[in-house]
Amino acid sequence: MKNKIIRLFKIYLRHEIDIDFKACTYFFCTTFFYSMVQLWRGIYSVRLLTLAEILAANYLICYVQTYLFHDFDEADRLGGNEIGGITVCTGLYLAVSLLFDWFSRSLVITTLYGLFVALCYICVILCYIVKRRLDTKNLNCMLEAYKKREEN
Repeated sequence: MKNKIIRLFKIYLRHEIDIDFKACTYFFCTTFFYSMVQLWRGIYSVRLLTLAEILAANYLICYVQTYLFHDFDEADRLGGNEIGGITVCTGLYLAVSLLFDWFSRSLVITTLYGLFVALCYICVILCYIVKRRLDTKNLNCMLEAYKKREEN
């Protein structure tokens, strides 16, 4: 019983760490886009409340990514689940941006934001694919080096 609780806690902790990492990544992306829109409008400041809204939205949407779409942004390929996750989560970001009026409900800017979010998801998926390939190559090199030491 104790081992099962510890195992479940480790799984939970791993998910929480992943969610923190994702939330920070997508917080940066959204804050960057928001800041560029502000600069384009000639506004050289951001509201702290807006940053708090962006951060809270990122955490909630990252929970959706992790628990409903099984970490689609860490996928090995871009398939149906990943497209569905990108679509739903991008829609959530758009809904929150409209709800909290991040872009003055401008249809053009909101559409560009949606495209930007989808592009961010695709870039993150590609980064994970490249990282896994490099990790695999590195592990195979380490295994070969280990086998050579064992033979000597």
